[in-house]
Formats: sequence, C-alpha cells, structure tokens
Amino acid sequence: MGHGSLTFGWDSADRFLSDDGLELAQRHYDEIAHDKADVPLEIDIDDYLKREKDGTFRIFAARRDGRLVGYVFFDLFWPSRYRTTLHVKEHIFWLAPEERKGMTGYRLLKAAFSALPKPCKLQVHEKLSFEGGRVGKLLERLGLKPIDVVYGAYLRE
Repeated sequence: MGHGSLTFGWDSADRFLSDDGLELAQRHYDEIAHDKADVPLEIDIDDYLKREKDGTFRIFAARRDGRLVGYVFFDLFWPSRYRTTLHVKEHIFWLAPEERKGMTGYRLLKAAFSALPKPCKLQVHEKLSFEGGRVGKLLERLGLKPIDVVYGAYLRE
C-alpha cells in the first residue's frame, strides 16, 4: 500500500459502516483485542448512529483513494463535575498495518486533533499491543502529556 492519495476527514457513521468500516473493525479486533474468549466483538451500530445524531460521537477517517484505511472514534461529553468544559475522549483509533509507514499515524492523529471542536479537554489512552508496541512517544510529539495510567482486567464470577 502507500500509493495514491491519502486524505483525512470527518465521516458519518453511515458512510463508515457502508464502506469497509466493519471489516476494518474486525481486523482491529483481531490484531489487538485482549480477552477475546470473554469479550467478543459486538458492535452496537444503533448506538453509534444515535450518539452521532445527539452530537456525542464522531468518526474521523483516513482514506487512501477513497478507500477506508484507518479511523479515530471520539466520545464528546460534558462531565457533571466540569459541566461547562467540553471533554473529548478518543474511544479507539486504528490504522491498517499496510499504512503504518513513515508519518501516516502521526498525520492521522494530528489531523483528527486539529479538527476537534475548540476549546476542549482531550483525553487519549495510550495503546499497547501484544508485541509491546507503544504509541506514547507519538502522542507526546503531538503535544499530549501522560496524566493517567489505565489498568484493565476481565472480571469473572
């Protein structure tokens, strides 16, 4: 890959789902999901569509020659504790492995962060892969600072 025109921009959930969005979501899950035996991929399409309509969910897409190759999902909210400040939480982001060359990931996130409504408090969780790959340095290059550590476990009865 890597040939042709790469563009970034907001996508509607309808467009994302009608293109290759579900296929990319499955590839994303297959690559990085933890606890697959206990946490299956079950996308609530109706919830995404409703939240997009309510203005609390947005999709930022990367496309190569019009074909979907990556995305960033954002949740937008006004916490009860900080009700006058828009908070934007990166929900998930993923870029197809064949597109992970040079500065493509950096360019995707930079474009996505630049397109967010301002002012806002942006929160991004550093992603860890099974190979131990980290994107913290990339996020720091984009001006973000580490503020939290997130731990996770699947709790069984």
